[in-house]
This record gives sequence, structure tokens and C-alpha cells, in this order.
Amino acid sequence: MKKPLVSSMVCVTISCPEPDKLEHLLLNYLDWEIFCSTDLNSNHEELWDISKKSAGKNIKIYRSKKSDIGMIRVIKGKDRIKNSPMSTRWSGVEIIVTEDLVGLCNSLKESEIFKVIKPVDEADFTHAGANIHTFFHGIGPGLTHWMFTMAVTQPETYAFPNSPNKVGHIFDVHLDVHKEDESRNFYQNILKMDMHFDDMLREGLFYNAWDLDLSHSPVQMTIYKGDSEWLMGGIEMRSFFQKTMDLTPPIPNEFDGGACMTTFTVKNINDVYEIIQKYPNARAITEPKIIKSLPYSGGKTFSALGPKGERLEFVEKWENNN
Repeated sequence: MKKPLVSSMVCVTISCPEPDKLEHLLLNYLDWEIFCSTDLNSNHEELWDISKKSAGKNIKIYRSKKSDIGMIRVIKGKDRIKNSPMSTRWSGVEIIVTEDLVGLCNSLKESEIFKVIKPVDEADFTHAGANIHTFFHGIGPGLTHWMFTMAVTQPETYAFPNSPNKVGHIFDVHLDVHKEDESRNFYQNILKMDMHFDDMLREGLFYNAWDLDLSHSPVQMTIYKGDSEWLMGGIEMRSFFQKTMDLTPPIPNEFDGGACMTTFTVKNINDVYEIIQKYPNARAITEPKIIKSLPYSGGKTFSALGPKGERLEFVEKWENNN
């Protein structure tokens, strides 16, 4: 088996009109901490190919305490507005919880900054080699979708994500697509990410959780990871019928509202760049360049667009110098 070209999924960027509310959610409800903060300058705007001042003036990155993966970078921007049940491109994040999932759900339900869509329920994916876990999901600042998940059992062939903290890191970022062929080929064959879960969902809990009727069936769910421990580089790709998807195209030179970019560490950034450049259904936005500011810390980085226009960022370093 060829090794994945990416290592860990270190960060998901979330755009929202009121970054202070998202900070309040992360620090006071999830008990995360600030990883680093910096001014947003022309180097960032060039790296991401966004219009001047379209993402505000400041960047803050938050993490589950002492975690070096699955962080959240917050920028000022617009909400994620959708006109169909499922958003397109990066649609949300999934965070591991290690204790008192019900208590977290109740706390968020009583807050003014988070809307719980479905309270705690149980999901059984043992038929597909996964595990039984409990979860709840809802909408936070930026109108991004959040799912919180806690293991009940362990899968037979791998270790479910874990954390030393009550509320841990992001272990999956959700990528929702209309037709999966191009996306599957890109992540599985071009970036060579390992496929660790693949299931066709035709009825049941997933449809109840998202209020989908059976006319939206089937849904293909596939989980990919990088060259790291289980699900530390996770993409959960869900493929839906067109009528299920909000197919609003990305706006050039702007971030999507809500979850808008996923960042991966890589071991050979020049190789990743060259491979993406040769692939007709994705596009590198910039060449690898050295950026001195945090969290890049003098390492090379570049950004790209995936097959559905989803924004990706590839980095050599992700540090806060502490």
C-alpha cells in the first residue's frame, strides 16, 4: 500500500460574522485554549487568493488543550447559508468527547450561541467494521454544522479517536459532494489517503438525524485518513443526490461561510504541489512559499482547490513556538 501524501488534519478554518461568539463557545463551553493569534495580512490573502480585507484583520487558532491536531482557525466573514438539507464542500466538523456527552448537549442547548438540532442518540456501525457511539449535532456561530461524538464500544480493527480532555479535537471534517467519483479519485488515488470506512446508507439513523426521507437514499459515506494514527487526518465524505445538496458555487476570491478550509501537514510539500498541478480536477492556488508568521513558523505552505471547489491548505510546519 502506498503511503498517503498528507499526514495529519491539523486545522479547520471557520468563517463567521462574530468571531467573539465562536471564541466564547470554544473557550467557555468546550474548554479549549488559544493556540496562537496573529494579524491577517497580505501574505495570507495571497496564499489563499482572497480579496483584500474579506477575512477581517485578525486570525486566532484554538485547540483542545495541548492537542497538536484537529484545531479551529477563526476568521471574520459570512455565515454559511444553505437552501437544501446538506451544505456543499466543507460542511462541518466532528469532535471527540470522552465523558458526559449528555451534559455537554444540555449546556449548549441552554446557550444563546448554539442550536442543538438533534439531542444525544446512538449510532451502530458495527456492520461496517466500525463501532457503536453516541452523538448529538447542531449549528454554531457561522452557521457551521458541529457534531460531538463519544465511543460506546471500540471497533475490532482500529482504535476509535480518544483525547485526554473531556472535549477533544476535531477528528473528522465533513465533505459533502453531489457526485463522488472525482472526489473519491482525488483523495484516494491522487493524495493516496487511506480509506478506513465505506458504507452505503439506505435508511435509518442517518436519515432521522438529518431529517431526510427515503427519496434521498442512498448516501455513500467514506472516511479517509492521512499518514498518521487513526483518524488524525480524517475526512468524512458523504455523497448525496443532487436534490439533497445545496449546490451554491464558491465565490471567487472569498471564503465560504462557516467551515471553509481544511489544513493538512505534509512531509514533502513540493511533491504534493506537483501532483496536484498535474491533476485536471483540482488546482493549486499558489506555489509553496515560506511564511514566517505563526503557525507556519518559517515552513513552506500552499493552498489549493479540490474537485468540488473545497479549499485545502498544505503545510510543512504548524507551531506556536511555546
